[in-house]
Amino acid sequence: MYKLIIMSILILLLNACGITKKSPDFKSDDLVGVWELKFDGVYPYWFSQIGFTQDGKKCVLSYEFDSNGKVEITYYSNRYEIKDGHLFSTVGFSSTPYVRSGEIIKDRIDKITPDYFEVFMISPFIGDTPEKHQRLSGLNPEDICKIVDNFRITNH
Repeated sequence: MYKLIIMSILILLLNACGITKKSPDFKSDDLVGVWELKFDGVYPYWFSQIGFTQDGKKCVLSYEFDSNGKVEITYYSNRYEIKDGHLFSTVGFSSTPYVRSGEIIKDRIDKITPDYFEVFMISPFIGDTPEKHQRLSGLNPEDICKIVDNFRITNH
């Protein structure tokens, strides 16, 4: 009886290992380029342009439009890496108190194609909706980073 119980436990463990889903094999190179983070339908209207560089820099320009036509621009400079199916962004500097220097943002990657990727924020906050990004062709991510760096220097 004892051997039967041990064998049953071993079989359950082996089956559990076989059922465990392996993290997708996404690479940082998959994101190199410029992307637009699409408006999620929750007003006020906004969108972001994000540059991912080959050397691991992530630069973000975000635009928010209020009902009076006023535009607020925020910007961030991060370091990024992809590990175990997640996008980790470490904030270097930010123009908004909602994203603080040193903070690590963890997004679960749901899909990456050459022209589209989708993530869902895990921390520091749980996201409300998936973040859908579309590739913007013909743009250099270093150009986005230069704009962000110039904003930072000019405004600090």
